[in-house]
Amino acid sequence: MEQNLSYNSRQRVQKTIRHEATDRIPKGELTIADAVIKRELNCTDVGFDEKSRFVNQIGLDIITISPVFKHGKEKLAAPGDSTWPDIEKWCKDTSLFTFAVVNGALETGMRIHEWSGFLKLIKKSPPILSSFIEDVEKLNISMFKEVAQMGVDGILLADDVAYAGGLLVNPKILRQNFFPSLARQAEEIDRLGLFAFYHSDGNYQEIIPDLIDMHFQGIQCLEQRSGMDTAKLQEQYGDRICLWGSIDIEDTVNARKPDNLKTITDSLKSLQKQKGIILGTNNGLYEVTDIAGLTAIYQSLY
Repeated sequence: MEQNLSYNSRQRVQKTIRHEATDRIPKGELTIADAVIKRELNCTDVGFDEKSRFVNQIGLDIITISPVFKHGKEKLAAPGDSTWPDIEKWCKDTSLFTFAVVNGALETGMRIHEWSGFLKLIKKSPPILSSFIEDVEKLNISMFKEVAQMGVDGILLADDVAYAGGLLVNPKILRQNFFPSLARQAEEIDRLGLFAFYHSDGNYQEIIPDLIDMHFQGIQCLEQRSGMDTAKLQEQYGDRICLWGSIDIEDTVNARKPDNLKTITDSLKSLQKQKGIILGTNNGLYEVTDIAGLTAIYQSLY
C-alpha cells in the first residue's frame, strides 16, 4: 500500500536512508560545476535560479552545498569564517534533501600542507597531527551547528582516504589518529538530528565496517573502476548503511549507444529492487560528464 504513495524529494531520500519503502530510487550528485550548468542552459551566470532549473531538469532529489571561506583554503578557517551560498533558499524554498559538505581532517590537511607535507606530519609529528585533527574537529562541529540552524537535512563529511588501489594511509594510522575524532563528529551530527554521510574517492572497502561502527548512515562514491562493486557492497552492508553513487563517468558516455544504455540500466534496475540505494555519479558533474548520457540513464529507470 505504502509503495503506491508519492513522496517529495526530501521524504524520498529520508525514507531511503532509513531503508524504508519508497516510490522510486532517489538521485543526487556530489557536486555540479557551474561550467556544466552554463553549457546545458546556455547561460552566462549561475545563481540559485539557474542551478535550481538544472537540478529539476535532470530530476535530482538532493542538493549539496559547500562552504565558501572568507580567507581562502590555504589555512585552517576559524569558526564563523565561512558562508553557505543560498543555503536557506535550498532548505526552505525547495523540497530537495540538502547536504552540507564539510571536509574531514585528512582532506583538510592535504589541502593546506599538500600531500607530501601532510604525509610527513602524519609520520613524524604525532603531537602536531593530534592538535591539527582537534582543531579541524572543533571547526567542523561549529559548522554542523551553523547549518543545522539553517535547516539542512544532512552532513556529508568528505575525506579522500583512498585511491583505486586501496587506502592512502595505513588503516592502523587512520584508526588510531583520525577515526576517534570522526566518530565524535558523527555523534554530534546525530545529536543535531541530521543524517551523517561519508565520502571518499577510490577503494575504501576496508574501512566501511569502521564507518558503520561510527554510526554513519550512508557512504557516497562507489567507483566500479576502483573495485567498489555496488552489488557486492549491497549484499555485504546494504542492510546497515545507505549506498550512494555507482555511475562512473564512462557510463555517461557509453549510455549514448542503445545497447550500452540497456546494459547499464539493467544493472541499475537490479540494484533499485533493494532498499537503501541512492543513484548518482560517483564524483559529481563536471565538463567531462556527458549530461545527455546521464539523463538517458536516469530517464530509462522510470
